[in-house]
Amino acid sequence: MSTAKTKSKSKAKAKAKNGEKHAETSLQSASSPSTETGAATTAAATGAKGAGAAKSEREPIEPLPVIDYVGYESEHQLQGMMYLIENDLSEPYSIYTYRYFLHQWPKLSFLAMDKEKQTCIGVIVCRLEPHGRSNSNRGYIAMLAVSKEYRKRKIGSTLVLMAIEAMKAGGADEIVLETEYTNQGAIALYQQMGFIKDKRLFRYYLNGVDAFRLKLFCGPGVEGGANVPLNPEHSSSHS
Repeated sequence: MSTAKTKSKSKAKAKAKNGEKHAETSLQSASSPSTETGAATTAAATGAKGAGAAKSEREPIEPLPVIDYVGYESEHQLQGMMYLIENDLSEPYSIYTYRYFLHQWPKLSFLAMDKEKQTCIGVIVCRLEPHGRSNSNRGYIAMLAVSKEYRKRKIGSTLVLMAIEAMKAGGADEIVLETEYTNQGAIALYQQMGFIKDKRLFRYYLNGVDAFRLKLFCGPGVEGGANVPLNPEHSSSHS
């Protein structure tokens, strides 16, 4: 009798111990993350570090250069003007052509300068003289060029507006220019300013390309014109 009781007590103790171990194992499983969760956490951390590294590797955005607009003053500016025009326009000009315009109408030529580099990155050259028997004054945009690296910043538009205002102040009744008939960007820009197509000049340039002559009326009583809003700058025109 006593032996049976002792055996049953031993079995009960063993069961109790087994139950405690099972409960302890369950608690440990619940408190520690699974292998999959740990892998996901590690992957997320790695991804975050990778994103941070990508951010740090991005090159800083360079600020836009400061552009100064100045009038033509003397021949110390001529070399930069010639270099820009010769690299941008297909029509060759001798130094005497530049001097013809710059010596007679110095107040009708303007330059855009990169302030930091002190280099000429845009130029416009014009003239103003009597035209025809009506004694009207005709302005003429002879050359306009903008460095390729500085386009789409309204530099050409600004130079044209400065020249138009200077010619109007000098008494211009109309302003004309020629541009290649295939240069749709230049034509669109000038039309935004109020220029109209006057005539087509066949094989006008030395390379055999036709030109459009564009005209802007700016005498007394003429409204609008160059005061209209401008589109973003096109590639430089060939005048």
